Amino acid sequence: MLSYSGKSGAVRRYFFSNSFDGILAMVGLSLGASLAPSTQATTVVFAGLGMSVAMLVSGVSGIYLTESAETKRLIKELQASLLRDVSDTVIGRAGTMGTVIASLVGGFSTFILSLTVLSPYIAGIYYGELRPVAPHISTLIGLGLLFTLGLMMGRFSKTEVLKSGIKMVSIGVAAVLLILLLELFVGLTG
Repeated sequence: MLSYSGKSGAVRRYFFSNSFDGILAMVGLSLGASLAPSTQATTVVFAGLGMSVAMLVSGVSGIYLTESAETKRLIKELQASLLRDVSDTVIGRAGTMGTVIASLVGGFSTFILSLTVLSPYIAGIYYGELRPVAPHISTLIGLGLLFTLGLMMGRFSKTEVLKSGIKMVSIGVAAVLLILLLELFVGLTG
């Protein structure tokens, strides 16, 4: 289906882009919350769940609307060149199905990976001894996921896999350092 619709590249791009966004957003929430005095694990979990659901809805609907418009444009161009309606053909149905698949992959990848980064906080609600280390574990999980995404991206692009993983995790480390610098700056001025 995806080969007929021409959406395989879009599915990959949305998977990587949205996964990256979800992971970094949740690492930011985790670190930001850990730096605020007396933040409860439940507060981080509920904020994280809210962010995850919002990113899921945004990903699915945003990608669906974007890809649907693109598919309609391509179908109209194809119909104009063939001088016939192709909406109820394999190509028309594949365009619709490709749009649905791209939106679900993009939305749910963000949601699942966000919850994965949030999981130490969720576990910390039930196992109190995890609460003090939840921000560290959450950050490490996020960086590990970024490295894995980078490896996958390198494999798909047929480039240096390890180098791609290192690039991706470096961006995550840069984000972590910026958050820590911001905390230092706010701490000095507050």
